[in-house]
Amino acid sequence: MTALSPRTRLIACLLLAGVGLALFFGGEYRDFDLPLGWVGTVLFVAAVWFCVDAVHRIPHSEDEAAVAHGEWQAWIGVAFVGAVIVASLLKADMFLPQVPIGQNPDAGAAGRGIGTLFVAWLVLAYVLKQRWVGKVLEDERDTRIELVASQWGRAATASCIIGIAVLLGFSDTDRLREFSYPFIAQMLMLALLWGLWFDQLVAALLYWRDRRAAA
Repeated sequence: MTALSPRTRLIACLLLAGVGLALFFGGEYRDFDLPLGWVGTVLFVAAVWFCVDAVHRIPHSEDEAAVAHGEWQAWIGVAFVGAVIVASLLKADMFLPQVPIGQNPDAGAAGRGIGTLFVAWLVLAYVLKQRWVGKVLEDERDTRIELVASQWGRAATASCIIGIAVLLGFSDTDRLREFSYPFIAQMLMLALLWGLWFDQLVAALLYWRDRRAAA
């Protein structure tokens, strides 16, 4: 990939990451007897590391400067937290057995895959922050957007918690027996993730609206 420009490398890495996520969400296809979920995780991690290198090499431009650092971080958060939520929903049934997560190999594998997405997000967010070293990263507008987005995020989290409480409180006994403690813990984590995703989405949209208004 050394013959390609940094921007071309970045686009190629994003495409590779998309393929990796598609395989990761697809899980294990027994008909093909191939660990496609594991292959997808490897492809995604490799793509993120190549993407980090590409971000370092891409020269600064006016188009990039027009988008605030907070907006870049918000859109990245929307993508990664959304991917974690989808992965958690697809793997939720693995937490149904009435055994601790440490004794459930399927749940452990799902947790490691989801953790990989979090690590990749943190690495990319850190590299992007380093790219903006020496520039103003936050002003009054950023503070205002962060405040509004956090309020929406808390409301989204509270709504999910209320939904889980209603589900557990009004379900009959037979249905309650189907919900293991690890599964309930997973639902609570999803509530937190949903609030975080909503926070990032609202922030990204507010930045985008302000940018459009100023154009």
